[in-house]
Amino acid sequence: MPDYYFELKHQVEAAQEAALSVIEQVSGEFALLSGRRYELVDAYRLDDADRVLVCLGSTAGTAKDVVDELRAEGEAVGLLQIHSFRPFPVATVREALDHDPTVVCVLDRAESPGGAAPLYAELAAALYGVGPELESYVYGLGGRDLHAADLREILAGNAAHYVGLRSS
Repeated sequence: MPDYYFELKHQVEAAQEAALSVIEQVSGEFALLSGRRYELVDAYRLDDADRVLVCLGSTAGTAKDVVDELRAEGEAVGLLQIHSFRPFPVATVREALDHDPTVVCVLDRAESPGGAAPLYAELAAALYGVGPELESYVYGLGGRDLHAADLREILAGNAAHYVGLRSS
């Protein structure tokens, strides 16, 4: 095994790179069968968004509601929901955010002690040298809820890095 470990890791990386097109192909096949299509990302009301939330999973439902409410109040906000974390869709993310928002607020339901939160780290790498200012927010650890009011605070630029943390 040690003699071929490097080659094995290279093959894994090549498979990850090829997976993006396979995900898109399977999504197309699924859409033909079900009428529902799942993209690598869901760009929601991003065209002219000045401030953007980026998240994974079920958080996007609450985030979409908040985006709609703030849009009705005249604020230029949007949402980018990432469906494929591995492999990370760098080109698709860059394209979705190419309208030059001022701030991108990245929501992570995970922490990386001593380093950047995982989704934030991937986004920072994907947008390095070409992207807007990124802000990192960690929420929901241990199953703690994230509320619409929390998302409003994040989009207003008034939230702490750890959202919903109880004071001690």
